[in-house]
Amino acid sequence: MLAIDSEGMDLTADVNGEAVPIRIQFDHVLADAEDAHQTLIAMVKQARVKAK
Repeated sequence: MLAIDSEGMDLTADVNGEAVPIRIQFDHVLADAEDAHQTLIAMVKQARVKAK
């Protein structure tokens, strides 16, 4: 993760040996640090379900 703000996060992914920038928008504007924490946890849980 390169950066995070109230609307989304900037990541770098390795695609075929090349660093590719990615912007992931949140489903709502984050209110505070606790909201960011809970939102990221929910996103990880959702990704795990979809990866199965």
